[in-house]
Parts: sequence; structure tokens; C-alpha cells
Amino acid sequence: MKKVNTLLLTMPLIILAGCNSSSSKDSSVKVQSAKPVADYTFTNAALVELMEDREQILESMAINFNGNTYDQMKFAEGLDESTTVIQLEDNMSNRLDLLLSSNDDGTCAIYKESEILDFFNCDDSVRSVSGENTLIQSTTQNSGQPIQVEFNSDAPEYIPSIGSTILTATQNGNRIDITTSFAFKAFYRDLLKVTDADERIHSTLGVTTFLQLSDIVQKYTGSDMTLRFTTHIGGSADDDINMYTGLMIHNHQITTMVTATGSVFSGGTDLFAAGKVRILERADDSVAIEANKQIGVHSWSNGQQSAKEIPYTDESHRKQATFFNTVMGDKGIDFYVFTLDSAPFDGEHWVTKADSDKYDFITTIQ
Repeated sequence: MKKVNTLLLTMPLIILAGCNSSSSKDSSVKVQSAKPVADYTFTNAALVELMEDREQILESMAINFNGNTYDQMKFAEGLDESTTVIQLEDNMSNRLDLLLSSNDDGTCAIYKESEILDFFNCDDSVRSVSGENTLIQSTTQNSGQPIQVEFNSDAPEYIPSIGSTILTATQNGNRIDITTSFAFKAFYRDLLKVTDADERIHSTLGVTTFLQLSDIVQKYTGSDMTLRFTTHIGGSADDDINMYTGLMIHNHQITTMVTATGSVFSGGTDLFAAGKVRILERADDSVAIEANKQIGVHSWSNGQQSAKEIPYTDESHRKQATFFNTVMGDKGIDFYVFTLDSAPFDGEHWVTKADSDKYDFITTIQ
């Protein structure tokens, strides 16, 4: 298990309410230029540095239970400010979901579909801190088995940023279909009693999305690939990585498609924008596309200022401008500015046909 203390210096706090959170270097500038300039350079060196930081998060926790050690984080989703569900894997590719809570009642849980559902006390009475690590030593309520959870004490703040979207590639000749799913679908159903039939469940994007897509494009380089958003994709919890994921989509000329069962919002829309061809399959073709709520945008905040309060000369804007200019061409920067004006960081705007036509956004509507 690796330390993650360096993340306090290198990784900004995640603002889940906005898709493009970052820090402003100069809040004293009052005059806003017409639009940001696409002059940022995305480099392999910067990506390597980002990945080194994120790898520390992925290796910052271990569970010892029933003779197995689960020490590789695969996915995570923040349920609220004090509760996170985390999927970990052992060296035999066995996976286990952990519900980690810092609430006063101190109840955590472990889950594996059709096999394990058990709870254990995880309050301060069973926690010990040694250096930078926290150790929980407890016993499960149902099976009475000992369980040990060890993690870097700072890690829970960053773990939700790794993402919860599964990408699955299916090959048919030279055609590769990449479909999305939610890593905690069964967990939500069995523990939280929530399914997509009750409400839209949105998965998040993060370093796990980048890693999965990287493996897919390396395996199928030269194939005709389509990324199908078949489930509901919410925002990115790690915009720095999400932009590199989008650039990978662009560089490998992957088609993006929101299917009738799916939607994209915020950082999910950023990935849709990166497609060589961008297809929308309407959930209901009898209504306007915005009524289906399938492609959504909004502004962002750094926790203190909204995006439009931050000078366009700030690196955060220049990164976004460069990204959208790269993946969309001449209308990319204007589309980015449109997202900032479309809705506040805690609001939503669903793209209309007029919006799409203005910025040449959706290539085909089916």
C-alpha cells in the first residue's frame, strides 16, 4: 500500500458539482476577454506525472478478509461527503465491494454479488492510526469473521475521484463496440435498494476510465471503434485525466454515440464531444431532443468562484479551450463558452437541436 501524502500538493480538491474544477491563479483581474485562447500544450510528460499521482490513490487501500487480500482499487463512487463505495481486487482477480463510512454510527459493509453481504463496526473504537495510515480491525456481524481495512489516512478524500464507469469492448470483425456500465449496479440494488427503474443512476469518470480505454485502444489499434454511452454518465471527478481520455478518443478517431438507453452530462459530454462522429439515438423520437435529457452541459466552479468569474487567461480555461478546439475544430472554443453560459455549476442545460446546429455538435440524430 503506497502513500498519498504528495497528493495534497499536486491534486486539487474535487468539486463534484461542476465538471471542470480547477484553481484560479489571479482573482484580481476584473476584465474578462471575449473568449479563452487555445494555447495550452498537453504533453506526455504531464500525463505521466498525473498518472503517477493517481496510481498512488489506486494502491492506497487494502482489505484482509477470509484469507484474501484485496489491495488494488478498481472503481469508487462517493455516496455522500462521509460515505464511499469502493471496489477492490486481489491477485486472483477476485473483487469485493467495500462501503466505507466515517459517520457517527460507524457501520461499514462488504459485498460481493450473490456471495457476500455483511456489516461490521468501523467507528473510532476499532480504528488506530500509525504514521500516515489508518487501520480498522473488526469482526463481521453475520459471519463473525475478522476483517482488517488499512488505508492512507488522506486517501478517502481522493478515492471517489477514480471513477465508477466500466468500459467493455466487443469485437465483430474489424468493428469494436465499447459499451458503458455502472460498477456498483448490484450494490445499489441490493444494499441501497435503488435501480435505474427508480431513478437515473449516474456513474462518474476518472482515472479508471482512462486506463480502461487505453487498454482497449492498444489491443484494437487500427480497428473501427465506437464508444456507446449505453448508461447514464455523469460528470468527471478528475478533469485533468478526463481531458486526456477525450484526446485519446479524438486521436484514435473513435465514434461516440449516446444510445436510447443512455445519457451524458458534464464531463461525460466532454467525452462525447471528442468523437470523430457524434451520434445521438433518441430515447423518444416523438419529443424534442432536450426533453429526453440525454446530452447535458453546465458551468463549473473551483469552490470559491464560478468559471465566468475566473479570467479566461487562467490555465483552467486555456486547457478547456485547447481541448475543445482540438476535438471540435473552429467551433470548439465557442461551444466551451456556451457551456459556461448554459447553466450554473450546480444546474443543468440539456442540449437542443438549435444548440447542436449552432456549434456543429451532434453529427447525426437518429
